[in-house]
Amino acid sequence: MSETDQNCGRKPPRVMWRAWCAVLLLGGLVSGGCTSSVETNQDGLITHEEEAKIGAAAHPEIIAQFGGSYNDPKLVRHLTRLVQKLSAEGGQTRETLRVTVLDTPVVNAFASPGGYIYVTRGLLALANDEAELAGVLAHELGHLSSRHSAKRQIAAQRVSVLGGVLRGLSDSAYLSDSLRLGSARSIAAYSRDQELEADKLGMVMAARAQYDPSGAVSFLTSLERHFAFEARHSGSRDNANNPSIYSSHPGTLQRIEQVKSHALSFGNDTAGYVRNRDLYLDLIDQLPYGESLVQGVLRDRRFLHPGLRIQFAVPEGFAVINHRAAVLGRGPDESVFIFDGAEISADVPLRRHLIDNWGEGLNLQNVTPFKINGMPALSAETLHKGLGHELVVIRYSPKLIYRFLFITRPVVTARYEKQFRATVQSFDRLTGQQVEALKPMRISVVTVQDGQTVDRLARRLATGGDKVARFRILNGLGPKDVLTPGQRVKIITK
Repeated sequence: MSETDQNCGRKPPRVMWRAWCAVLLLGGLVSGGCTSSVETNQDGLITHEEEAKIGAAAHPEIIAQFGGSYNDPKLVRHLTRLVQKLSAEGGQTRETLRVTVLDTPVVNAFASPGGYIYVTRGLLALANDEAELAGVLAHELGHLSSRHSAKRQIAAQRVSVLGGVLRGLSDSAYLSDSLRLGSARSIAAYSRDQELEADKLGMVMAARAQYDPSGAVSFLTSLERHFAFEARHSGSRDNANNPSIYSSHPGTLQRIEQVKSHALSFGNDTAGYVRNRDLYLDLIDQLPYGESLVQGVLRDRRFLHPGLRIQFAVPEGFAVINHRAAVLGRGPDESVFIFDGAEISADVPLRRHLIDNWGEGLNLQNVTPFKINGMPALSAETLHKGLGHELVVIRYSPKLIYRFLFITRPVVTARYEKQFRATVQSFDRLTGQQVEALKPMRISVVTVQDGQTVDRLARRLATGGDKVARFRILNGLGPKDVLTPGQRVKIITK
């Protein structure tokens, strides 16, 4: 949640539109590009020129949606050279390729029309060598070379020219939850056949560039384990391998089996292929890990924002998505919470904002004033479109308010009332000491010494939860793999 974008507009409209505003920011990137005058070629596909326009228009929006780009010139130059090398092996010479590292912990990479390729900090942290990264980037180049973006526009009858630019979002355990929160159907997805085609094309490209094609297998294995771990850690009941109707990729386990099968076609002789593990680890040493402090962080089930100086506890079992405009959570039984902020005139009472502005047109019941850690607050309830809504507005300062919206199916509302109440009551200001104590986390590459074990090194991780499991996933280690002296591994430090 950004300090400069706490709400989707200065005058928040009625509650349901406002509730889904942050989610539909994703769709906003999509809907703006659709007109009946889209240029096509003789095959009925949008032209290369039109794709270039689409990609250029979407580029700043994508960067903003993901919280900005991570500007490390050395890293970007290396990725650009790698993409160009892979592209040359794939016979792609038509379009200029542009690589952007997105400043987000989400594990993902995706391509946009016009040769724009995006890779996230989270993906770079999860990969363990250059062969794995090459497999990921070659997969995206496979989409571009096959013009999958253009083809799925025809399949969608051009409902959205930009549909699918953010198609990779649903491959994240967190962001797939956010897509399910509201009406995200305008985001078109690659078909499963297109995904598998891109896997095969990518492996061929990587192999021709002398990268071990099994890198794609090992990365997809780490990806599956990462998503399963995050689902367990967040308390989500979702199966990490069961894609929703919005998922753009086949289930990860299915892709692993397909990629393993295709990898066999290259034979068992890996001579001549490279993994470049040490080169890659040097490249990502000291890479920021996890959420950016600028956007706020989740630590031990608490959302903390040092810039805004706010904090609150997240309900147990809720997966959290921190978008630039709001913090969204999805829990069991299709329960949802949305937290945001908005500017308000000092002379506007909370009651007027709640009833006449935020909840305009709704039949609000049980409008109740109270205080949260000395701050005036107001709550109300309503039933809207068959769902129970609880609205809470808090006056943080004369001209700034913060809001919680909790949405549940009526049959389970009572089950979550206590948790929601605890979340609201936990909202508080961060002290200067608390802000000072918040430090960014980084990937640090260390060399295993004599006597050091997985358990011992895992204790050094600056994260909570199951540190041993996280350490193994972070380093691509199986459940029974052991460390050897001289081996280089990643840990998370502050």
